[in-house]
Amino acid sequence: MLFLKVPKKDGERVRRELVRDGIISNEYPIVSEGGSILFPVTRSFGGFDSVERECERISKPSKSLKEALSGVLDEGELEHLTTSFDIIGDIAIVEIPKELETREGEIGKALLDVHRNIRTVLKKMGPMEGEFRVRKVKVIAGEDRTTTLYKESGAVMELDVAKVYFSVRLSHERTRIASLVKPNERVLALFAGVGPYALVIAKKMPSAKIVAIELNPDAVAYMEKNVARNRVRNVETVLGDARAVVMEKYRDFADRVTMPLPKGAQDFLDVAFAGVKDGGIVHFYTFAGAERPFEDARMIVERAAEKFGVGVKIESERIVRPYSPQTVQVVLDIIVRKKRGETKKAGKSKTK
Repeated sequence: MLFLKVPKKDGERVRRELVRDGIISNEYPIVSEGGSILFPVTRSFGGFDSVERECERISKPSKSLKEALSGVLDEGELEHLTTSFDIIGDIAIVEIPKELETREGEIGKALLDVHRNIRTVLKKMGPMEGEFRVRKVKVIAGEDRTTTLYKESGAVMELDVAKVYFSVRLSHERTRIASLVKPNERVLALFAGVGPYALVIAKKMPSAKIVAIELNPDAVAYMEKNVARNRVRNVETVLGDARAVVMEKYRDFADRVTMPLPKGAQDFLDVAFAGVKDGGIVHFYTFAGAERPFEDARMIVERAAEKFGVGVKIESERIVRPYSPQTVQVVLDIIVRKKRGETKKAGKSKTK
């Protein structure tokens, strides 16, 4: 088996890079040897020696979390087990029901055994809250940290899940929006977070100019690091309130506006209308009732258009993701006209 020989002082940094790039092998163990760490790899990695070693494969992990815990939890406890969770980089974020709080350590360890790419398991300690929509978390297994590297569409992002809002469930949306951006477009990325929309667009369309605005100073600090890490030159990061920044500096600036605020984006539709050019597109995200999601979202947009004196045509609409049994998140792609009286009903919808 091929192993990468790395000095121990560089071990954690290199391990994260190997995981990020999909080079590390989960079928063989990581070995400590003198002052070095040997990482099992599928190919060579720049700057370090590669060595061949005879080594036994790691026993095959359980197929599922429930299987891994079948000998640990009784049948009643297994009924309470939540088997869905989010993975951001090498961190898993799980929900532990009250009935299983005393077994959270065992659940976390089982997750590490089942998913060898995970290095830390965090427990949700409550809902998203506060101005920056962050969630308190607790380490229940693995490495004691809340920072990670996440890779999407060729962009690598560093973030602290305890300090910033980040959703892996919008990854398809980010790719979709990036594919719509045309050469030399100007894009306003409102509520930009650590930069996922801005970075994915920048990678896909290097000639675009993206202004990414975010209120959370921790998120902006990570976004600036991520812009440098990805070596993109077409992203301007701005720390500040989207309303104040756009109204002061970016009226009629953008060909396209993204506004994926986790909650309350409808309160910023006037900001998006102000920032977009005549004929430009606003990508508006909102939560709506599962029974009639598009009707609810259209009503929000049409009332805002009437209130703020613009015309709108809804070019497309789609369900982004389910949020709860009664609620879904939807996105409306809106063409904005800056002349009063041109408000139109929704055009052809596209639902996925």
